[in-house]
Amino acid sequence: MKRTLEHIKIKDAEFNYFITLSPSDQLTYFFELYEAEKNMQSGNVNLKQFFNNIKEALINREEDSIEIDLSKNTIPENYNLVDILIDDKRIMIESDSLSAIRKVIRKFIESGYVMSRDHKLEKLFKRDKVTRYMRVFKIIHHGSCFSYN
Repeated sequence: MKRTLEHIKIKDAEFNYFITLSPSDQLTYFFELYEAEKNMQSGNVNLKQFFNNIKEALINREEDSIEIDLSKNTIPENYNLVDILIDDKRIMIESDSLSAIRKVIRKFIESGYVMSRDHKLEKLFKRDKVTRYMRVFKIIHHGSCFSYN
């Protein structure tokens, strides 16, 4: 067991995911890492069984998504809907919640988008907007989301 534990390597992204888990989920995650490393060391990797397990899990999974029927206007009040239009050169984001727009913009930036706000195009679309807030950004570059600093 000592050798197996010494060979487990945790990357930053995995560690950030790990610390967001509850203590019981952290323990389960640790045992999964241990079992994966143990199987790698023993050469006991059965891909056929692995893919059968995935297929079975997909067939037996419960639908955990929340369905919202937009035609009935029965959207819960705590939901902030955001409309996003993306083409090759621009991103337009509309919402009634400024904080929701900021969260979406932050996600784009974290995904590697370098953008600048296009005030001229915002003024052009201003009379046609149906929500309270609208932001238009010009895509300067889309690169890797990893920082080398």
